[in-house]
Amino acid sequence: MSDSDTRYRDCWLCNFSHSVDAKNFTQFIIENASSVSLECMAAQIAEDLAERFPEAEGTQPDRVLEHIECHSLHPICKLSVMLRSLMKLTEDLQQNMRKHDEDGNLIMDSKLIEMYLKTQTQILTIYKTVETNKLLFSEKSI
Repeated sequence: MSDSDTRYRDCWLCNFSHSVDAKNFTQFIIENASSVSLECMAAQIAEDLAERFPEAEGTQPDRVLEHIECHSLHPICKLSVMLRSLMKLTEDLQQNMRKHDEDGNLIMDSKLIEMYLKTQTQILTIYKTVETNKLLFSEKSI
């Protein structure tokens, strides 16, 4: 059995996706993906799972987070993960595109600037392609 097979098998939210509890957790994730950090949601769900099902496997915060980020195919979850990833990438690029030479002069890395701008364009494209009332971070979704 492959690692990915084991990971899905050990995921409580995948194994019990048919249950009322798992469906409620899924709805909680979908409703809050745009306004709460994924780590925070995973911790809250894991705490609730630990209280309700203390002996269950796959209920740890890191496993719940993995479910949200990787196992869930719901568009809101995927968009949330994608946007957060792109935002993190832009932060990293922004920090690394400015360098100093031996004399202390500021040098801008043109390749990183180009990648930064392309990443920003991708973020804007995601926002523009979604209907405003369904936009992940729109006021109507909050």
